[in-house]
Amino acid sequence: MVMVTAATAGPAENNFIDSLSLTYGNAQSDTNVYRLGIQHAWDRSWFTNGNWHVTGYWNAEVGHWHSGKGGGHESDLYDLGLTPIFRLEQKSSHSGHLAPYAEAGIGLHMVSPTSIGDRNLASVFQFGNNLGVGFRFGSHGRYDLGYRFQHISNAGLSQPNQGMDIHTVNIRVDL
Repeated sequence: MVMVTAATAGPAENNFIDSLSLTYGNAQSDTNVYRLGIQHAWDRSWFTNGNWHVTGYWNAEVGHWHSGKGGGHESDLYDLGLTPIFRLEQKSSHSGHLAPYAEAGIGLHMVSPTSIGDRNLASVFQFGNNLGVGFRFGSHGRYDLGYRFQHISNAGLSQPNQGMDIHTVNIRVDL
């Protein structure tokens, strides 16, 4: 907590950590996923003509997965991920206005152990493919509520490659 406070002290544009997020999701094998994340917005936008633009951010998350299903594997798994996210979003985010967005990214994850419930991920190293939608709201679009579909797998580098499909709800606040 001290590191987060120190990293976020002072003007927002000088901080490495731009926002914090909480994520809750469900996956196969009766698995619940809980994550805490930090984000760093890119100082870059593309296709800026009109009311929409493409931008992005780095998303770093630490997570805990819990499965209520047996199957001979572990009931808890821990996840560390880093993902570049590209976001198509509406520019206008004035107070009281909902600004929708769609986003996508492919990142790297480390999981331990490598199995949960009745699923075997076979490797510590995993890839996370993300597709999401949501909206920003509040003063200057400070708050963010979104849905994300994520597929975690080792891309066939190890067998078995059962992977996990995760449906999540994300809440994020800019610092």
